[in-house]
Amino acid sequence: MKARIIQPAYAKAFSDIEGYISWELSELEKCDETLDIVVFPESTDSTCRAETREQMLEISKKYSSLILDRAAETARRISAIVVVNVKYPTEGGLRNSTCVFGRNGEMVGRYDKQHLTPGEVAVLKLDSGYTYEYSEPYVIEIEGLRFGFLTCYDFYFYEMYPVVARKNVDIIIGCSHQRSDSYEALEIINRFLCYHTNAY
Repeated sequence: MKARIIQPAYAKAFSDIEGYISWELSELEKCDETLDIVVFPESTDSTCRAETREQMLEISKKYSSLILDRAAETARRISAIVVVNVKYPTEGGLRNSTCVFGRNGEMVGRYDKQHLTPGEVAVLKLDSGYTYEYSEPYVIEIEGLRFGFLTCYDFYFYEMYPVVARKNVDIIIGCSHQRSDSYEALEIINRFLCYHTNAY
């Protein structure tokens, strides 16, 4: 399996959003039929961090559907699995969701982040009600491979790892925007996850 991970540079200025979205879309265009899976980071639709709920709603309305449409289109064009993370509308409100498109461009799965940051709940007011209920690790099977999912802050809750391991996943997709930890610390966390789940 040949994977391409697309991670834009970390942006600090919200005013740079259009440039970052254009960059992401151009990277999607560069993907070709040699790939089996393409993975974007958390907040594919809002790479420049919104400081207020109003900003988040503005960019979500402007870019979420666009990103999802282009992801589906790319999956069809290159016959690959494409994974993007957006603010996804649900009955309870917007959620931090990782959306998975199969090779035919159809959405085959959606994982909602389980551990929202204080800012996602208090400032952005993302739907968090579902996080207070027990849930099993989210796993989907594609072409005989079992994919598990974690998003950014989820990686810091190590007690989840044995539960994920019991699901016999082959690959864990972890969309992440940015953490303040060093590269070395993030690598250790990911190695720890792989070791305990026996997954890529």
